[in-house]
This record gives sequence, C-alpha cells and structure tokens, in this order.
Amino acid sequence: MTSTPVREKHRVKIYTTDQWEIQGDVSIPAGGYNARLSDFLNNDNTFIALTDAVIYGTDGKLLANESFLSVNKQAIKLVIEENQDDSLFP
Repeated sequence: MTSTPVREKHRVKIYTTDQWEIQGDVSIPAGGYNARLSDFLNNDNTFIALTDAVIYGTDGKLLANESFLSVNKQAIKLVIEENQDDSLFP
C-alpha cells in the first residue's frame, strides 16, 4: 500500500500581466525536493493550480470566487506568499 505524499497549503497573492490580483492556496510537497514556493514556481508545469481563489479586477472590484483555478505561469508578473506574521493579507 502506498501512502499519499504530504503536501502543505501556502496562501499566495498573484498579480497578472492583465493587472488582475488573484489570491488563493497552492499545494506544495512538504519537505525535501520542491518544498519551496520558488521550486514550485520554477518547475516544468505550464500552469499553477489554486484552490479557494479570489480574483480582483484592475479597479480592485471582486470579479469571482472559485474553488479551483488554474493560472498560466506566462501571465504572472508577481507572486507574494502570505506569512503568518505578514500584514499584507487582511
């Protein structure tokens, strides 16, 4: 019987080339190889899967709440990871 790899959720804020702001959770392997957000962003996958995502438009207006969202890495300008002591995320 094989066990499911342990993964950790990381809350991120993504700014896209279209000036959208997307907040959501990414699931990253816990410990070992590819355990950092930077490793996850630099892997060979074209898309990043987000859960519990919220999308805001250029005017800050809420556009959508999605339980799952896939973001093309080519559309990403900036990624900020939420820290527990960070005040960037209200």
